[in-house]
Amino acid sequence: MIEFRQLRQFVVVAEELNFGRAAEKLHMSQPPLSVAIRNLELQVGTLLIDRSRHHVRLTPAGKVFLRDVHRLLTQAHAATERARRAAQGAEGSLSVSFVPSAALDLLPDIFKRFQRDYPTVHLQVTAETTTRQVEALRRAEVDLALVVGPLQDVPDLAFVDLQAQGFVIAVPRSHALAKQRSVKIKALAAESFIAFPAAEGAGFVAALLSACKAAGFSPRVVQEASQMQAVLTLVAGGLGIALVPASMRMLAMKDVTFLDVAETRAPPTYQLAFAYSRTNDNPVIHSFLSVASKVVSHARST
Repeated sequence: MIEFRQLRQFVVVAEELNFGRAAEKLHMSQPPLSVAIRNLELQVGTLLIDRSRHHVRLTPAGKVFLRDVHRLLTQAHAATERARRAAQGAEGSLSVSFVPSAALDLLPDIFKRFQRDYPTVHLQVTAETTTRQVEALRRAEVDLALVVGPLQDVPDLAFVDLQAQGFVIAVPRSHALAKQRSVKIKALAAESFIAFPAAEGAGFVAALLSACKAAGFSPRVVQEASQMQAVLTLVAGGLGIALVPASMRMLAMKDVTFLDVAETRAPPTYQLAFAYSRTNDNPVIHSFLSVASKVVSHARST
């Protein structure tokens, strides 16, 4: 089998067309170099270099061989570099899942920065509820998921907190509260709530219930919807009000008014966190987490 060492020796001889200079460039003596080229020719099955006392030149076969060897060595170098970059998390692919509300706030800037810093990494992106994201992580269908925490009984997953997110109050445009800019949660005690099902997002629902409990009541839930946009659709239809992620303001839905939560001492929040399987050794995960951390830190400082 032809070795890369022999191919590199052939390239130097072919470029110098002088065995003495080629041997000096390769830091070896001339006789072993001549033997190496003869052995290469035997392996190829034809004369590659025509040498006499007066000249050293490539044969027609040698010229063709040189072009292909250049291409092969370039590909080998590129493969080596790609392997190194992959080990450093700078090459390869990453599948990311996220809760849809995050797409309106944090994720666009994170994706933009990541593609700028890691242009050769292929991203595959999906949107799902937290419960389904956990299932996808365990089935190795995704590498990384932006979920609503905290999550219980998931020792097989690792978590990296990203950012606490606030709530806003979504009410029908015709609602009596719609004329106000902010409302305390305790003022919602008698309202009918459109809620997110706990089975799809236990962390978000726990934060919502905690906020209502702190205000002295349990919400009267009349409808549930497993997507925030569907929750807002029900609000627009006048079926009730809802506590939703503050990022949902960006949807600017017709017939829905968003009100600030008036609690100033301890406004209710829920936690966004990245989750990944502890057995997943894809190094791109940590590259992405590093970028996400930088984006959030920059957003906080501006």
